[in-house]
Amino acid sequence: MRKDTAATRKRIIDTAERLFAERGVDNTSLLDIAKAAQQKNRSALQYHFTNKQGLLDAVLDKHAKGIAEYRVTMLDQLESEGSFSLYQLIEVLVLPVAAQLDDADGGHAFLRIHSQLMTSERYRELRAHRDKDATDIQRLNIMIVRCINTNNPEIIGARLLLMGALMIHGLAGYLSQADRISRPIFLHAIIQGIVDLLQQPDSPDPRDLPVDL
Repeated sequence: MRKDTAATRKRIIDTAERLFAERGVDNTSLLDIAKAAQQKNRSALQYHFTNKQGLLDAVLDKHAKGIAEYRVTMLDQLESEGSFSLYQLIEVLVLPVAAQLDDADGGHAFLRIHSQLMTSERYRELRAHRDKDATDIQRLNIMIVRCINTNNPEIIGARLLLMGALMIHGLAGYLSQADRISRPIFLHAIIQGIVDLLQQPDSPDPRDLPVDL
């Protein structure tokens, strides 16, 4: 890729990242990004990314590679030691993402965007395809599931969904509270909270729950 082409692509990604985080993904158009990135029209964005989802994918990819590499390194270390706790597995989940709190090149924006996408029906397919390609998360989830005291696939799915939500929404929420709560205390709270969620007793038969639930 030519240097000027790479520079244009990076400028568009960085601009999109900032606007998506500040205004919201749904409230930011390709035209908004083109103007802020000093592109005369949307053709440059469509040339590089095809559409808004392609651009959003590129914004997430900006951070995903580093997170995955960090996570794989931690997993390799745990497996080389031969034994590990569920708490250590959840550290592998959380700490690489929490490192974005120190990333001056859009780390905070990444957390805010990721938090938005977790509740967006519009980008459900984008999340699904990214999850399918995230071999580090697939590897980690297999190890985590072995520590869950249930074989019910619906219960496992519910807990894994809540696990991801607690991590992403928690870290995004921390951005506005970092001056009030120390990071080690907050990260421990997230990690331990996920561990407690995963280790809770097997859910009762839904037929035994009160009707008003």
